[in-house]
Amino acid sequence: MERRYQVLHRLILSWSSAALFVLAFQVNVASASDWNDCSSTNASRAISGCSVILNKGSAIPAAQRAVALVNRGIALYDRNELERARADYTAAIQLDPKNAEALHNRGDLLLRQGLLESAISDYTAALALNDRFSSAYNGRGNALRETGQVDRAIEDYNKAIEFDPKSPFAYNGRGNCLRDKGETDEAIADYSHAIELSKDYATAYIGRANAFADKSNWAAALKDYDVAIAVDPKDPTAYNNRGTAHQNAGELDKAISDYDKAIALDPKRAAFHFNRGLAFHLMGKASEAFSEYTETTKLDPKYAFAYHNRGLISRQKGNLDEAISDFSRAIEINPSYAQDFASRGLAYLKRKQLKEAIDDLQKGLQLDNRQTGAMIGLGKAYIESQAFDQAKPILDQAIRLDPVSPEAYLQRGRLMEGIGDLAQASSDYRTALSFDPELKEAKEALSKVLERSKVVKIDPAIEPTGRLNRVALVIGNGTYEKATTLPNAVNDASIISEALRRIGFRQVIQVQDLGRQDLLAALRNFRELADHSEWAMIYYAGHGIEIDGQNYIVPVDARLLTDRDAPDEAISLSRFLDAIEGASAMKLVILDACREDPFNNSMKLSSASRTIGRGLARIEPEGGTLVAYSAKHGQVALDGTGANSPFAMALANRMMAPNVEIRKLFGLVRDDVLAATSRKQEPFIYGTLGGDDHFINPTQSDDTGH
Repeated sequence: MERRYQVLHRLILSWSSAALFVLAFQVNVASASDWNDCSSTNASRAISGCSVILNKGSAIPAAQRAVALVNRGIALYDRNELERARADYTAAIQLDPKNAEALHNRGDLLLRQGLLESAISDYTAALALNDRFSSAYNGRGNALRETGQVDRAIEDYNKAIEFDPKSPFAYNGRGNCLRDKGETDEAIADYSHAIELSKDYATAYIGRANAFADKSNWAAALKDYDVAIAVDPKDPTAYNNRGTAHQNAGELDKAISDYDKAIALDPKRAAFHFNRGLAFHLMGKASEAFSEYTETTKLDPKYAFAYHNRGLISRQKGNLDEAISDFSRAIEINPSYAQDFASRGLAYLKRKQLKEAIDDLQKGLQLDNRQTGAMIGLGKAYIESQAFDQAKPILDQAIRLDPVSPEAYLQRGRLMEGIGDLAQASSDYRTALSFDPELKEAKEALSKVLERSKVVKIDPAIEPTGRLNRVALVIGNGTYEKATTLPNAVNDASIISEALRRIGFRQVIQVQDLGRQDLLAALRNFRELADHSEWAMIYYAGHGIEIDGQNYIVPVDARLLTDRDAPDEAISLSRFLDAIEGASAMKLVILDACREDPFNNSMKLSSASRTIGRGLARIEPEGGTLVAYSAKHGQVALDGTGANSPFAMALANRMMAPNVEIRKLFGLVRDDVLAATSRKQEPFIYGTLGGDDHFINPTQSDDTGH
């Protein structure tokens, strides 16, 4: 999104004092008509009138000539004759060093030209002459924000608001800064205030729309962009940003239509061409996208993202030299962008330049260690280099981050085949095919492994009867941004994961310290596993809260300033239940989340009738589902004095015992926790299972898993 500033050029209406000067001295050197023209908002008339006055030379006092110079400078600025305008402002300052308006207006011009330090210097000089000059505070705030000094900019916007509370521009500027800081709701409040003060302030509508887009509230963003365009249909930025909102909402045809309009209004803006190229790219129109990226680089030779994306198209087409050239140019421009290194590394990998591939992929992961594509590529490069010991941990990590990636399982299968573990290789190839049944490489690899190992159906060493489809998602959220840190949460998740692996769960996905978007993604990915499983289990250690009887799991990035923020910032327990709904035999959610409400002292209630409970509220899940709390409703769970909570330790230990029916297992866990906490904490289970027995750790001879 582009930054937009409201520049407040100040017109000096001083013709009346000039006229009085004329009358007082009875010298007909500049008429009231000349000053009226010089003060006009019509640029041509102002330039003509001010020039008439200035042509009289020293017959006009220096201070009055400075006024004429400032007013002519404003008219020239409006006609985009910036150098002439700057010369007039400079001449005015030389004639009258105490002319704060001239300093302010030259600051505006310097800001527009990108000469930020000089602009700040002029605004500061203007404020030294008039410390209540609201527009100068606003202008300096704009320049400070552009230099990255966001907090100082906010201080200036606050001053501007103090001295002119009815001006919308400082509210808009402060909104921009708050958005930069990630304080999106506060930014929206400032943009809204600016709009209240000026209903036709298109820039504020665009700012608020951008903030709504930051929250992925595309409907609200599009509504504001529509208003901005209605107010100012010739503003290309509004069309461009609305196009981006349509694009993020998946409406690519509408996005391209908006980009077309933006480019028609301003065909030289590189960002507009890049965005249209990206929309074409997402539509699979590679040729059109390639052309737009090329146009972007012509308009702005330092537009790194355009080189990167054009390189992706070249790599896909097999034009590896061109791709590597584009990725290298992108790296030269922006050496801190991880994906440039990853993309070039994958191109080198295709060209079998393994050393170069490994170097680039490692650099990419050093800059961003959550790129699963780079991890898979690096694992593949290690395999082809016969560096098997280095390949396994990187591929394991890729699978932890993306547990439904068929390519990750395919490469790990190749690794296992390479080191002679044919049983694990066949399991990984099968898993890859479960996510992508048409993956040709996995089909061929599995066929060869089965032939080599003489396995006809299933390898019992890897997938024992009764445990084929037991899957678990284990979450440990401990490092909270705005809430109490839970040092044991990740440790608890680790011991539960280890116990589940040891008792034969086919897949155990362990994740930690997830924000809301990542946690939702993990649930969606796990749902695909659960839909093909017999047993699906989620264990969660972290903060949870209850508001008006509704239970919420708290991601690490939640702020929860009010109770009404919970649906947007936290995740309802119902989402966890939905993720396991597809399991055919057992659906189990275990919540070690009944700790003290971390937002109890800071969260505002929207109504006196609303309540925040202690611990989690009781629940009545559908039949065939169990929900286990580490502490029953109304109680809070204890972290204990060691590295693990009493509940996690008891659960991990009890799961290791074979052939303990699930309801009895939780009864034993209850007894253990009551004893360990001097009866301060009582675990509790909710839900019904019917008459069948269910064993989380059946013996090898059990044929059913029940």
